[in-house]
Amino acid sequence: MKGRRSVLIAGAGIGGLAAALTLTQRGFKCQIVERASALLEVGAGLQISPNASRILDGLGLGPALDAAGARPDAVRIIDGRSGKAIASVPLGVQAEKRWGAPYRVIHRADLQRILSEAALAAGVAIRLGAEVVDFAQVPAGVLAHLRTAEGEETPTADLLIGADGVYSSLRGRLGAPPPRFSGQIAWRAIIDLPSRNETGLWLGPGAHLVSYSLNQRGQMNLVAITHGADARPGWSEPRQAGELLQCFRGWAPAAQALIRAAPVWTVWPLYDQEPGALWGAGPTTLMGDAAHGMLPHLAQGAAMAIEDAAALADALAASPDRPELALRNYEDERQPRTHAAILQSRRNGQIYRMSGLQALARDTALRLMGTERLTRRLDWLYGYGLPAVTQPTNGA
Repeated sequence: MKGRRSVLIAGAGIGGLAAALTLTQRGFKCQIVERASALLEVGAGLQISPNASRILDGLGLGPALDAAGARPDAVRIIDGRSGKAIASVPLGVQAEKRWGAPYRVIHRADLQRILSEAALAAGVAIRLGAEVVDFAQVPAGVLAHLRTAEGEETPTADLLIGADGVYSSLRGRLGAPPPRFSGQIAWRAIIDLPSRNETGLWLGPGAHLVSYSLNQRGQMNLVAITHGADARPGWSEPRQAGELLQCFRGWAPAAQALIRAAPVWTVWPLYDQEPGALWGAGPTTLMGDAAHGMLPHLAQGAAMAIEDAAALADALAASPDRPELALRNYEDERQPRTHAAILQSRRNGQIYRMSGLQALARDTALRLMGTERLTRRLDWLYGYGLPAVTQPTNGA
């Protein structure tokens, strides 16, 4: 590679920051442009499964992640109506031993802070209040059109990476279709409530609830998924707990108590992408939610973006003098896996919200499956990159 290739990254979210770190480690000169005027990540907690933890540990971020977050001991699957446990999947030490890295939970803002501090320390330039609204391929690589508070700018770079989220403007400029509204909405809240160090997955008719201890400060993260008709893009519309409780009538007192513990929730519509859409052209590609936005029912949105970052850096390092070929190789490698995750996320949402005889059959199957079989079904996902794990392309 002649000199240091320059990479312009649109978006300073989890994926964009992780890509800047992995690329900088490989000798690329990275600049991130972010439309927001401050790095204040909205949302609440997220889960960092071993497939992503392994990459972040390789970047030297493990101690910071452990200081800010937590490592749950298990996922406990619970009948939302009765409050009784159906099954569980061990995490903790067993997850690290099986999949080569820990399972972590952390607040989005903490993860973004850790990544941004590491990126700045590595020499990544982060420019806030600037949005890539268009681009064009030129002999020097790519000409980006930025919109800033000071006006329009047109910087050039060797490569342009779109990490600008599920509502990506770059995705539209590439001719890919817009994201698809799922008919579901997510409610999120953080409460101060010390709890068991585990992830609770509460299943019920028409809705489900996820709860987990978020950090060592006694905070718990709550996510409720319900049906909804509001398809307006947005991330933080406030709603009242009383409205959410209407969707959880007849649920166990423990589940309703969790909902009441957060008087105000933030809610937004859930979108995902149809597999098979174009990711890139020439010296431009997409990553993270911009490329493969998915529903949260597999807890893999952030993890897949982190995987993208590592795969992108590997592809460019493998073909340093043919960067456009490297981008197509990256896309070819990542699309089957992310497509499997999109489809599995959709299936999980349907399974979680079953009712009647379907729910009874689901619960019976989970109980009969046992801990080992339930754990084995996660090998394709959490064991990604480990030579001993077979990687299916259908998420099964």
